[in-house]
Amino acid sequence: MSKKPSPTNSRKSPVAGIEFVSEAAGVEEYLLKSNGLRILFHERRDTDVVTTNITYFVGARDEERGETGLAHMLEHMLFKPTANDLKNKIEDGSAMRFERETGCILNANTWKDRTTYFFCSPTEHLDRMLALEADRMQNVVLTDETLKPEQGNVLSEFDMYGGRPDFTLAVQMVNSAFHSHPYGHETIGFREDIEDYNAEKLQRFYKNYYRPDNAVMMVVGDVDKKLALELIKKHFAELKNPATPIPRFSIREPKQEGMRRVTVERPSTTNLVSIGFKHEGFPSHDWFVNDLMLDTLTSGPESILHKLLVDTGKASSVASSMDPSSHSSLGVIEISLAQGQSHSEIEHLTLRAIESLTLKEITPLLKKAKIRNITDELFARTSSMHIAQELTEYVSAGDWNVYAKTTEILNKVSPKMVLDSLKKSFNSHNLTIGHFVGTK
Repeated sequence: MSKKPSPTNSRKSPVAGIEFVSEAAGVEEYLLKSNGLRILFHERRDTDVVTTNITYFVGARDEERGETGLAHMLEHMLFKPTANDLKNKIEDGSAMRFERETGCILNANTWKDRTTYFFCSPTEHLDRMLALEADRMQNVVLTDETLKPEQGNVLSEFDMYGGRPDFTLAVQMVNSAFHSHPYGHETIGFREDIEDYNAEKLQRFYKNYYRPDNAVMMVVGDVDKKLALELIKKHFAELKNPATPIPRFSIREPKQEGMRRVTVERPSTTNLVSIGFKHEGFPSHDWFVNDLMLDTLTSGPESILHKLLVDTGKASSVASSMDPSSHSSLGVIEISLAQGQSHSEIEHLTLRAIESLTLKEITPLLKKAKIRNITDELFARTSSMHIAQELTEYVSAGDWNVYAKTTEILNKVSPKMVLDSLKKSFNSHNLTIGHFVGTK
């Protein structure tokens, strides 16, 4: 859960009823006093484009057993008509009509800690974009009749992912890695739970989490600050929070005391070895060290494991991933085996190579990884949409101010930090190993 803000100085807000909280890297935080809605504003002049991005602090980690994937399902439903749409005979929903009429970019996505909705369009449409977000915060009409077709779409989405060997293995790995914490299921949920959704479950979830005091409204782009804040106040100030507190789980994952293993067998020509390790939450210093660590291991033809496995014909590809999640999550190295290779031999070869790495080997790779990551970071900050998307991860993890320090943190990562992280991360008591075995 993101921390509640408190004003840090006496700077005045240009709009009554909205309180200034803090500023970092040109991003200003405000608080709508009537209901606790948080606001992030970042001006990007001379583009004629603005992005609105609302982040709700609800995701897969807020789902109970038997109701996995509810956050993702609700995300789909927020593009359905609101009560106001039906009153005005807009049966396809105002958001979708807005897209067709203006050609704007709009989308949404759900992850472990949050659900996010965004619009990107010429600045002239800002008023309408904010009106749409305020309306669907609490007014979407949820019935079994409107749910059924979208439920079918999500089941089809699940089956599409479920047909992929990497997704199938990932589902089993996180389920084995986390015995108690809700990070132990994928965001889309389990198929059996999706089949059992009904409007009553969705309505309860909607009421619990879609509320002003559980959201951050971002406006990034070519717009005057006073105007942006006035429009946010206009559309959101009258929205009320439920009298009930926001439900939160307080779950600590039991200590892992040995390597965990999963094997999936399925008719396929694909064979995979995945090496999963638990890492610190985002945006901690250790998270950035681990991110660079994975870069040295798997990014590009000069990386350690590419040379070891792909260049020698033992694997067709090597990749890695790590989530920007607020709690400890599972980072993964995924190796796609070449024909005829043994899962156990590739696993052993990989772990032995990681264990034997030295500062001399890491140093030149880390230097390039830092340059590459910092370049990507700075390039992303030239686009209002990319800025909003990146801020979303910092906001949902609990400390958006670290956004202002990212390049500084990356610059200070040393080869010894990476080497120490390798030893800690790939300790056998921290690992979950997965094999996808393609059978004939």
